[in-house]
Amino acid sequence: SALLAGIFFMIPAGAVKTTLTDPALLYSMRLSIITTFISTALSILVAVPSGYVLSRRRFPGHFVLDNVLDLPIVLPPLVMGLAILIFFNSSAGRFLDRGLVKEGIFLYHAPGIVLVQFVIGCAFAVRVIKAGFDGLDPTLEEVAMTLGAGPGRTFFKVTVPNIMPSLVAGVVITWARVFGLFGPILMVCGTMRFRTEIMPTSIFLETSIGRLEVAMVISACMVIISMTT
Repeated sequence: SALLAGIFFMIPAGAVKTTLTDPALLYSMRLSIITTFISTALSILVAVPSGYVLSRRRFPGHFVLDNVLDLPIVLPPLVMGLAILIFFNSSAGRFLDRGLVKEGIFLYHAPGIVLVQFVIGCAFAVRVIKAGFDGLDPTLEEVAMTLGAGPGRTFFKVTVPNIMPSLVAGVVITWARVFGLFGPILMVCGTMRFRTEIMPTSIFLETSIGRLEVAMVISACMVIISMTT
């Protein structure tokens, strides 16, 4: 706490105005929030059905799949970034990235930021939401279906409301995890002003050119956003 507080106390008086009036830095802040929101939403959309299936069903390869989902959590983010970069240098990856759009879709473009955040954040969402399904007594769902509710209605009217704390926790944890990603995004998308620069890479750029006071303002903004979350 003392270290984080030091960031706020060491910010020079004019640095806040300089940062918040810089169009490039404002763009990086907007891009960070937008990409994080999209990747978190995609992660939750995938995590809810995935967590439910992993919790309620047993099928060949269940154990393997359950453990593979832990890899983005336990592996260093740079390794995941390198894996994504290698994939886009394969024939399938090149077609996916540049097969329809000559300039590319993911590599060194904003959608690539969303992709990296999704690949890493989705695993956290699945783990947290699956824990919610694991903790829910299946009897509640069985009773609902014996009373005439179909599987879909049971899921949305009984199951989801009862795992809402885990669902909210999944959203918050996923968002917080991907909000500060730096290494894998830098590897896959680079950091180009008005294109792929986000708040973590802005801190890196500003520090590298000696504008430490601007980097501190951006860091303070990230701390405030994270604490609010």
